[in-house]
Amino acid sequence: MPGFFTFAFAALGLFLAYRDPRRLLPGVLLGLAATSLVAWVVRSVLQIGAALAGLDENTRNIVGGLLMLAVPLLAGLALGVALVLNGLTMLRRERRSLGNMLSLLAGVAVLGVIGVGVLSVATGWLLPAVVLLLFAAPIEYVGFGFAVYLGWSFVYARLARRAPDPVAVVVLGSGLIRGQVPPLLGQRVALGVEVQGGQDAPLLVLSGGQGADEPRSEGEAMAEYARGLGAPSECLLVEGAARTTEQNLRYSRALLADAGVEGPLLAVTNDYHAFRAATLLRRLGIAGHAIGARTARYFLPSALLREFIALLRDHRVLNAVALGVLMLPVLAFVVFWFARLVSGS
Repeated sequence: MPGFFTFAFAALGLFLAYRDPRRLLPGVLLGLAATSLVAWVVRSVLQIGAALAGLDENTRNIVGGLLMLAVPLLAGLALGVALVLNGLTMLRRERRSLGNMLSLLAGVAVLGVIGVGVLSVATGWLLPAVVLLLFAAPIEYVGFGFAVYLGWSFVYARLARRAPDPVAVVVLGSGLIRGQVPPLLGQRVALGVEVQGGQDAPLLVLSGGQGADEPRSEGEAMAEYARGLGAPSECLLVEGAARTTEQNLRYSRALLADAGVEGPLLAVTNDYHAFRAATLLRRLGIAGHAIGARTARYFLPSALLREFIALLRDHRVLNAVALGVLMLPVLAFVVFWFARLVSGS
């Protein structure tokens, strides 16, 4: 049966999720519990299958070890190929930028790591394999964090839709094209208008400043777009100074406070951005949740990678300490080889 820690992680994760789902820690704990449970199930299935096949204990261990290596390898290959194909789609459909190329770069990196590992073992040149093993812990840390981020973002999206009615809906800006609201931002505004009209939230805040290449603020353009969708002008507030998501939330809260409106907010953005917006709401001490409008599927991998990197940056101290500790074997290996080179010279 699964151990004590599996149940402890699950119980604590559920408790913290009940307290406040706008952070990643509940997802981490539930991810650890799920990983432990899956490992137990896989091990049990392998043992039962080996016993039914009449294999002795040594053969069972060898078969189990090979399967435990083969499954992650095949999964990594599938992930790498999928990311590369998505990256090529992004290059065809979107402008070329580092953010839009993240899925392609991640796919090449995954396939490159697998290729180096397989080649080093096949040729007997074990140094690259040793180096990869030394980097295994940091890679697993980031990979596990990304998997948890994906899973918990999905869960949070469902929880946020069930939140109590807010006092105001805040639509977060994302940039204009030639002074007009592009489709991506239009989806946010449309969802904001829909939610504001369907809940007891009399105010709709359109938040976004004016970029260097924009003839007007995003907030003004978004308000015009919202009126075109049927939103009454008396229910609209324009926040036209914010340049980041954090400023969107802080400036919108201040604008509402000046209007005498206090209480939980509902931030509206795109689905890939909603969880990070929720973590910022929590960090700023603002009551409320964040929801996201649907985004084209081909756009999601790079966008989610970009948001995960931003989330790591938002908690840079914690992640720097964790990665620093996990990198200690690499540092020890470098010191060892440097000492050997010096003594050999």
